[in-house]
Amino acid sequence: MSLFLNLVIFILGLIILSISSDFLIKSSVRLAHLLRFTTLFIGLVFIAFGTSLPEASVSLVAVIKKYKDIALGNIVGSNIANIGLVLGLSGLIKPLRVDRSLLKKEVSIMVLSTLFLYIFSLDGLLSRLEGLIFIWGFCLFFVFTCKSSKLNKDKEIDSQEFKVGGLFSKVNSKLIIFFYFLLSLAFLLVSANMMVNSGVNIAKFFKISPWIIAITVFSVGTSLPELAASISASVKKVSSLSVGNVIGSNVFNILVVLGLASLIRPITLDKSILNFELPILIIFSIIVPLFVKSGFSRFKSFILFLGYILFLISLF
Repeated sequence: MSLFLNLVIFILGLIILSISSDFLIKSSVRLAHLLRFTTLFIGLVFIAFGTSLPEASVSLVAVIKKYKDIALGNIVGSNIANIGLVLGLSGLIKPLRVDRSLLKKEVSIMVLSTLFLYIFSLDGLLSRLEGLIFIWGFCLFFVFTCKSSKLNKDKEIDSQEFKVGGLFSKVNSKLIIFFYFLLSLAFLLVSANMMVNSGVNIAKFFKISPWIIAITVFSVGTSLPELAASISASVKKVSSLSVGNVIGSNVFNILVVLGLASLIRPITLDKSILNFELPILIIFSIIVPLFVKSGFSRFKSFILFLGYILFLISLF
């Protein structure tokens, strides 16, 4: 298959991925509204889950096809992009002010999950047992977030401030909304398969490591839903959604996506990942709680964005 055709398939897959993930996010948020969840819960669970599905679909398809470099590189790259690119740009557009009491524990869980990823990776393998531990950890995070959301309900802004427009705003049937959710998920998986196959072929053509393609092109492409959701929330002055989306997405990527991926097939890691990419992810993750304390000013957001650009440059 020619380079041009692979590029077309990759771009087409990315477009379908973006559209289907947008539909999936809207159906998730609408369902959350119908179930009367708080804004923080929507950001940490529903939107984070929805915006992480591109990463999940790409990584799970990749590990099934035995492209483990793509599976891991996509998650590590996406988590770095979520902080540097998504929070960086969101804060540049409009400074993010968040009630730190709402996110203090959730941010700690994000940092801990990142540290556990590094610790589990020290032997060069993410085993099925470690994948199971990740899944168990997410179950605890989910239960904790549900309880935390209820406790902080009086502090939360009205979830209707983050409205879902268009078709979904007029649908009041939970069953119909769930059908749209499943349909979007199906298109998401098909487009992920298109991206993985064409991405590997492009990497082979240019004789570039699939890891580099995954941690740059794949990660940025699959982080577009997070970027769109967080910028939209920032413009609408719903800062808790902007930050909550990134925190929830990063936790979901590590605990659920890598957890499931390593359960399907244990993932081997190159030592270079332990020496560079994972430490960079830890640094970005530790910066978040420091910035949450006083808010994401435009200057701090610029530092995050600049750090991400420098990270991309260092890979080549």
